[in-house]
Amino acid sequence: MIEYVGDSQDIQDDGSRILLSLSGLECKDVLPRLVSEQASCFGGVEVSMLDDGLDTALVNGLLDFCAAGPAGGACLSITHSDLGSGTDCEQRLLELTAERRVRESEKVWAEKTKRDSSKEKDFSVAAGKRRKGQEGIDSAVERLNAIDAELGDLEKQKLKTSWYALFSQMQARHFNAIRELNLSDCGLHATGLAFLTKILLELENRAEGAKVSWLVLDGNDLSDAGMGVLASFLRLSKELEGLQVRNVGITEQGVSELVAGLVTNRSLRLLDVRSNGLCELGAAKSAISGVQRFNSAVRILLT
Repeated sequence: MIEYVGDSQDIQDDGSRILLSLSGLECKDVLPRLVSEQASCFGGVEVSMLDDGLDTALVNGLLDFCAAGPAGGACLSITHSDLGSGTDCEQRLLELTAERRVRESEKVWAEKTKRDSSKEKDFSVAAGKRRKGQEGIDSAVERLNAIDAELGDLEKQKLKTSWYALFSQMQARHFNAIRELNLSDCGLHATGLAFLTKILLELENRAEGAKVSWLVLDGNDLSDAGMGVLASFLRLSKELEGLQVRNVGITEQGVSELVAGLVTNRSLRLLDVRSNGLCELGAAKSAISGVQRFNSAVRILLT
């Protein structure tokens, strides 16, 4: 059980995990209340409805507080706060990265076409193939250069986002102190999710420090694109026990892709995909039934 309280006077020794609740405060008022000497009285910290996201100072304050908390790892809950860029930066990064892979494949094919032209015995056919290959190469290179230029600008914009500040600082710490991470309704996108899951796997492979065993992503517009990211994470994770992705805008295709990551996973005990109204239940249930023949240990909540 997780119980949220406003200050230490409300602590009751009832066996529940009590979080320091700093909801509804302006960012400038949160940091002074993160007193590390009091962290041992709490199971973690909860902030919500931040007026202007997170900056590096506040992120480090939250992580320092968690690090001074329970030895087994703390809960960090950041909810109902926009950690995104507020622009289409994350979506463009996703789209351009995918397009770049396609253009690279086109370039490889065009180079092969140009090389194979030398095998033609007919001069005119060889010249045509060579010309077609070179045109393909030139077109692909021109588009790749444009993509790289735009990606460079977007990467600079990404560095200023709150989600990047949070995830990069988690990565930079030598000792992870987060066991439960709640990022409900934080404006996260599949782009940020890819960075987060990469870091969570890195933390799992460190010899010391807590491992994130519970991840809550409810209310973020992750869409089906984000489910591929999570499926890859689940295939590799050996520590995650609970994953909540309620109301994240996925269809039955996303559910199918997500649960496919459970075939080889042996740590997850609960997957919550409820409240996804775009999902056709019949198809989703069929996908889940198929996966649970290989992994019956995980409980999957769909409706």
